[in-house]
Amino acid sequence: MAEQGIHGRLLETRERGHAERLAAEAADLGHDRVIAVGGDGTIQEVLNGLMATGLGPDGGVPLMGIVPAGRGNDVARGVGLPPNDPIGSLPVAAGEATQPFDVGKASDDGGAIRYFAAAGGVGFDAQVAWTMAFNRKAWMRGEAGYFLATLNELRRFRNRDLRVTLRGDDGARVVDQRSLFIAFANGPYYGGGMQICPGASTNDGWLDICIVGDLSRFEALRELPGIYRARHVNNPKVEIVQARALRIEGDAETRVHLDGEPFGGLPLEVSVLPGAVRVAVA
Repeated sequence: MAEQGIHGRLLETRERGHAERLAAEAADLGHDRVIAVGGDGTIQEVLNGLMATGLGPDGGVPLMGIVPAGRGNDVARGVGLPPNDPIGSLPVAAGEATQPFDVGKASDDGGAIRYFAAAGGVGFDAQVAWTMAFNRKAWMRGEAGYFLATLNELRRFRNRDLRVTLRGDDGARVVDQRSLFIAFANGPYYGGGMQICPGASTNDGWLDICIVGDLSRFEALRELPGIYRARHVNNPKVEIVQARALRIEGDAETRVHLDGEPFGGLPLEVSVLPGAVRVAVA
């Protein structure tokens, strides 16, 4: 930071949730932005801290910089930052160029609220996220960890009956079917580079939703590698739509994740807050 003439405080997180508390204090301490150094989980914590205050420099929209240094780095990919160049990303994160960034908001019937940056999901992908968070084996670490965990969970997962109500500018639509999973995306990537919703944009005011129907284990195994190149969109059991908000209902024990971090269960309400923060970009 000193070599590049960047003035700021370097704070190291000590535990889960610490980045959120530090980010919430930043505006009161007179800082013009918070730079998240880490992966998508760290970015989500910083985002939630900024949203808790709702204030940025001079009382404006909160400003966030990103130095991707995590396992997935999907948020960085979604805004055009190189996912594996933390040193090169530092001057961008502290630079003057910024753009609006939509924020996803999720809530359950218990009143819990959480904001997310990249994507979330219900069903199989959330089951994988729970495994990575709470039951990750040594062989699930490294860049291939998420994919290996996905293959392992596929052996025992059972598709779920899910009902999703999609709300847009032209009213509501209901999809009620047995599904492998439903993903809702603010940006195109999740799971370490999977293009779950290839047309999603972080500044268009919409959520893109990928509804994966009743795929068998064999069908899912055949489709998984293609998600990295968005080939799954050609499967007739896969539908991608846009919505301003959605509600997902089903078995209360069905897993939910936001940016790869576990979050409660069903029913779930999800919406998008257009341009709620600004993000430094190249």
